[in-house]
Amino acid sequence: MLRLGFVGTGTLVSAVIDGLQATHGDRCTILVSPRSQETSQALAARYANVTRAPSSAAVVEGSDVVFLGMRPNQLDEATAGLPFRPDQTVVSFLAGVPHARVSETVRPAGHVVRVNPLPPIRLRKGPVVIYPANPIVEDLFGGLGDLIVASKESDLAAIAHGSAMMSSHYALQNAIIDWLVSREMAPDTATHYVRSMFSGLAAVGLDAFAKGEAVDPAHHETKGGLNERGRRYLTEIGWFDEVGRALDVIEAHVLTARPKS
Repeated sequence: MLRLGFVGTGTLVSAVIDGLQATHGDRCTILVSPRSQETSQALAARYANVTRAPSSAAVVEGSDVVFLGMRPNQLDEATAGLPFRPDQTVVSFLAGVPHARVSETVRPAGHVVRVNPLPPIRLRKGPVVIYPANPIVEDLFGGLGDLIVASKESDLAAIAHGSAMMSSHYALQNAIIDWLVSREMAPDTATHYVRSMFSGLAAVGLDAFAKGEAVDPAHHETKGGLNERGRRYLTEIGWFDEVGRALDVIEAHVLTARPKS
């Protein structure tokens, strides 16, 4: 029975534990730290294999794999004095914190892996990026979405910037929903339609990737049709160019906010 421990129990950790229950619930025990009282208590009440530990030290002492789920700027404070062991694997969810920095902080833990989970992991959907390759971590996360093993650590930074467009994705959906409602469509009908449409389009894109095919927008519109007219308008006003500029702004923000070593 694999012993998993989570130091820091925020929303993302809760989503990971929800996902793990479906794939490893009968093969692991889980300790959660008391740092986020409401979340840790809810997890312990929801799952028989989850125990709320009295301290973060107790989590580390009782775990084979330790997950770090605190905020990046809390790393030093949250891990100070914790009894890591050479036989442990430490999984860091801390966006922007380099592998070397985490490894130094959790010495003498023998293996450190960075993982970039997203909220859909709760539903075992979406990408799960890890670095470097590690068989234990790959087994744990392989059933929680589309597992991507990054070839270099810098990929995680670029992926994090790309992931910062998630809320904009929902804003686009909501704008379409609002427009449909303004045309006297029932809100539930509009919401169901738009959410399902984007889900279906994502599935088509993943299917094309699995077949080694590109997704050309022109192949998903009729010449002179509605999709072509909408895309042409957005192209003419530079809407798609602005996406790249937004990502540049996100990248610059991260570089500016990064603490100096």
